[in-house]
Amino acid sequence: MVSKSVSDRRLIRPFLGRSAMGFALLVLAFLIPNWATANGQHAFVGYQKCRTCHKKTEIGNQYGAWLESRHAKAYETLGTEKAKKWGAEAGVDNPQTDDRCIKCHSTAHGVPDERVSRKFDRTAGVQCESCHGAGKDYKKKKIMMDRDKALEKGLIIPTAELCTGCHNDESPAWDEKAYTLTDGSTAGFDFEQAVKKIAHPVPEGYDPSATGGAD
Repeated sequence: MVSKSVSDRRLIRPFLGRSAMGFALLVLAFLIPNWATANGQHAFVGYQKCRTCHKKTEIGNQYGAWLESRHAKAYETLGTEKAKKWGAEAGVDNPQTDDRCIKCHSTAHGVPDERVSRKFDRTAGVQCESCHGAGKDYKKKKIMMDRDKALEKGLIIPTAELCTGCHNDESPAWDEKAYTLTDGSTAGFDFEQAVKKIAHPVPEGYDPSATGGAD
């Protein structure tokens, strides 16, 4: 078996004698993932990675709930005739490429490619990580089983403030009477009612230590 040090030298040797820039790019390729995490810039892994565990019935099939939600189709809706009409009225040529639209209809908008996995699909709508935070550092089961550790590694518990970053009157689809509150008044958004619409809880009594999962 070739030792790691010998293997590393073989990997680097072709760059020796080339420009310093070439060698610098090699080093940078190894450092980017660690740099992103060290600076609190967690990386996005995409719904496919979350699905590994969260498609299972015993854990509540959160993936299935998301797949049937409007969140999953958020980017797709930007290609509808209604979206194009609203876009034209706002001076938007293509809603699926305009920052004003995709900032809320896609996940990881504005995040550099270095912070998203190679298989990450930016056209897959509002994915898990839009609400729960970039998951590269908390996706492992042993971390997810420890709430405090998961929060430390980037997990986000959605709040009304997070949701209203997109669910607000900047949207052409905004309806200020969409929700009826307990006092009879209306509002364009109500966090408590909204989260019930997209509820995807883990079943009571679920024992995470009894099943396998992503590592």
